[in-house]
Amino acid sequence: MASILIQDACVLINLLGSGRFRDIAAGCGLEFAIVSAVSTETLYLHNPDPSEREQIDLQPLINDGILKILDPENEQEKLRYIELALSLDDGEAESVAIAESRNYALATDDKKARRMIQNENIKIELWSTCSLLQSWQKKSSVSDEDMKNALKNILSRARYHPKAGHPNYDWWMALISK
Repeated sequence: MASILIQDACVLINLLGSGRFRDIAAGCGLEFAIVSAVSTETLYLHNPDPSEREQIDLQPLINDGILKILDPENEQEKLRYIELALSLDDGEAESVAIAESRNYALATDDKKARRMIQNENIKIELWSTCSLLQSWQKKSSVSDEDMKNALKNILSRARYHPKAGHPNYDWWMALISK
């Protein structure tokens, strides 16, 4: 199991939207990181008023050592990033390139990126928003009520929920409806 987890923009926004990012980062047993392309894609969270959005400021998390920003370190990572960017968005492409090269884990909910990783047999440990939340709940003994609140925040602030057929759909729905 990798000790460093790279998050793409969708997972990062979801976890930030939970209102519990620091707790999740501390409770998962993984070091959280993003690539530089993701830092420029992670812009806003929604507020209760649909016409308002809150600008995301990652700097406090970076300053406190809770989130690291990674850049390609060598020509191999840069070339792989460019190659993957022909099929994926920049954030996913750079995340996959660095995770593959350094043997880091990757958290993404992006179907296209997940499919490509599986189809090309890229050796990356994959996580999702739901699997991270489940790990946090189990390792930190998070109550169902606290998890329900985090899921509701993700739904309203990040506009994310797993679709029917998603492996974690039943888990999510059972908690939300409690």
